[in-house]
Amino acid sequence: MGSHSATLPVSPAPLVGRDGELGRIESALADPQFRLVTLTGPPGVGKTRLALTVAAATANRFADGVVVVDLTRISREAALGEIGRAVGVGEVPGQLPRDRIIETLAGRELLVVLDNCEHILPLPELGETLAACADLRILAASRERLHLTAEREIAIAPLPVPSPSDRDDPDLVAANPAVALLVSRAKAFHAGFAVTPGNAADLADVCMRLDGLPLALELAAAQLRIFTPGELASRLRYRSISLGGGHHDMPERHKGLRTAISWSHNLMPESERALFRRLAVFVGGWTLPAAEAVCSASSDDSVIDVTSAMTSLLDKSLITRTDRPDGVTAFAMLESIREFAAEQLDAHGEETEMCRRHKEFYASLALHAERGIGTSDEDMWWIWLGYEHGNLRAALEHSLKSGDAASALWLAAAVGWYWYTRGYIGEGHAVITETITATAGGAGDAQPPADAMAAALLVAGILAWSHRDLDTAADRLRMSRELSERSGDVRRGAIASAFAGHVARDAGAYDEAVGHHERARDIFEQAGNERGIAWAHFDLGLVAWRRGDLDAAAELFGISLLRFRDVGYEWAVAWSSWALAGVQVGHGDCRTAAPLAAEALETFDKVADRRGVAQSLEVVAQIAVDQGRSETAGRLLGAAGAMRRSLAVPGMTTELDARERTEKAVHRSLGRDRAERAFTAGRSLPYSGVVALARRVVGVSAADEVATTARPTPREREVAALVASGCTNREIGRTLGIAEKTTEVHIRNIMGKLGAHSRAEIASWAVANGVYDPERSTS
Repeated sequence: MGSHSATLPVSPAPLVGRDGELGRIESALADPQFRLVTLTGPPGVGKTRLALTVAAATANRFADGVVVVDLTRISREAALGEIGRAVGVGEVPGQLPRDRIIETLAGRELLVVLDNCEHILPLPELGETLAACADLRILAASRERLHLTAEREIAIAPLPVPSPSDRDDPDLVAANPAVALLVSRAKAFHAGFAVTPGNAADLADVCMRLDGLPLALELAAAQLRIFTPGELASRLRYRSISLGGGHHDMPERHKGLRTAISWSHNLMPESERALFRRLAVFVGGWTLPAAEAVCSASSDDSVIDVTSAMTSLLDKSLITRTDRPDGVTAFAMLESIREFAAEQLDAHGEETEMCRRHKEFYASLALHAERGIGTSDEDMWWIWLGYEHGNLRAALEHSLKSGDAASALWLAAAVGWYWYTRGYIGEGHAVITETITATAGGAGDAQPPADAMAAALLVAGILAWSHRDLDTAADRLRMSRELSERSGDVRRGAIASAFAGHVARDAGAYDEAVGHHERARDIFEQAGNERGIAWAHFDLGLVAWRRGDLDAAAELFGISLLRFRDVGYEWAVAWSSWALAGVQVGHGDCRTAAPLAAEALETFDKVADRRGVAQSLEVVAQIAVDQGRSETAGRLLGAAGAMRRSLAVPGMTTELDARERTEKAVHRSLGRDRAERAFTAGRSLPYSGVVALARRVVGVSAADEVATTARPTPREREVAALVASGCTNREIGRTLGIAEKTTEVHIRNIMGKLGAHSRAEIASWAVANGVYDPERSTS
């Protein structure tokens, strides 16, 4: 190792969750094509630590060693001189630092690590130095690339955080890289700290709130000396805690997350700072047209070049870019950075104006979205609602706060459709009720527009019906229909009639329900609305099903299924498949019902409709009973019930009756105690596990599922089955007559072959592929 390696500092704590990044950086440094490797990423993502770790691991590859240059407090003009001093170049009067460096480093095989480069850019002399020194390599840590020839940029992202569906599974939480880092650092203050069933969800929430930023997680770990995970999660949720301080040997700029972000902010020109703070008004992200509409104009009539400024913010890693599946490019800020930007927005007195522009922009789009529901443009608006519900919700709050009744009603109508189609019935019912109450009695003559009120009342009625508040639902749907007919909006009137039929059916007024649905069908037929016609057949099928006329119901659901398939309406296909599966179960034909239930389950899961998943689980539970798998049926019912309670959606009468029959069948088969244990086990199953269990019942294998050609060996399948049964490594070893260490090796091999990250994922695979059957579990 060369003489300059002594300048390489030692990282005080090991990296966690960065094996992939370390490998990519080392490979890039070994590639002669790239003389400069630049690590970019947002403040606090861990670029410096990664650079130092790689430098330590690769130092012996460089005959003249490694030199680290911290440029934090160095101006651009002095940067090259500082680099020269670090590599041992003396000053020569009248000679440029670049020339001295080139002369000194020519022929030397050296790695130079440049830390914190963003404020010295541009620095073309560095590129000239690289071009002249063939054996020189530079590893730079910067919030934006150096824009030099032969540069390889490696973007460092925050650590992955648990998904909301994984937060209640201690195994999945413990295996998550962000949580692993938090726990690892917390052990410095509390040696016995670990993920437990009691704190898993709170630790997951902390990591999600902190975006998986390593610096934020390390600072949060220090707070666990004082707070429990639950207290810390609550304080982060309500922003009642500041992540400052940290270890004394941290760089000064890293002792507080705010300080780290402020460092980047202060380097920007004013036009970029203005856009940066204004973008904080968006929730969950934005598109370029949205940013241009909301953020471009200034109070002094100057206009920000949004495209140019956003490009610069992207280069500086202060915003991120995503290419959405719908072909739209979207941008976002990490929440930690967004909070800082919001503080700047408030400090500059622009928050009220930005909220007004944001509200007006999204209210205008919400109006168009509501008018697209029930038309051929509906799919486009469903996709848009899914991506923009955070902004719509924020704009609704702005509208209510400012007393803008029209905007509030259009926004409530649009976001209400999102709540309904995704199964968030409890939340939607409460918020839209609040909106209508707040806007119904305008001050003086300031009554809200009838069209906007009709739109909001329609969705309010639908959510009230889904919430089983039939009287409120009937009243709001009637008022919406009357207002719509008065304004000549036959589309909205037809939808109101259709849902009035649902209310009547659930109230036992079947003839009235048929009248409403036939009226809606007639309107849709006159308008040539194929989707509306298909929905009318589906709705009439629900009435027939409720009346017990299974043959008529099957015929009507079959028609709706074919029509929905013809127009490519996936979500509606799932509803028709679910209903037809339920009717076939009622006929005793579970063999025909299984693929229909599988299709419904897969589609509801794909579009994130948890209510649809819950009702599909209940049909699959009926099929499991028919197969003699009562233990599985009990677990599925327990999981479905937990989902319904979390969404505050009880279900239609037909569903509730079928569920009750299935529960009774499980009790008869298992006995009261075993049945209740099965229900309880289902309620605690992670989402991925219960979906995998349901897939197994209806014949969907998780494959084929293993994407690689490697498959678990017979011995590994035995181990996987015992993992799924809840056995510890020691118990598995005793059962199979192998050492505990051998069991650990088998589990690592299984994880590698399956791409799994936890024992819970192994268990889900084992159930889905028939390696483990819950029916054989100990009672």
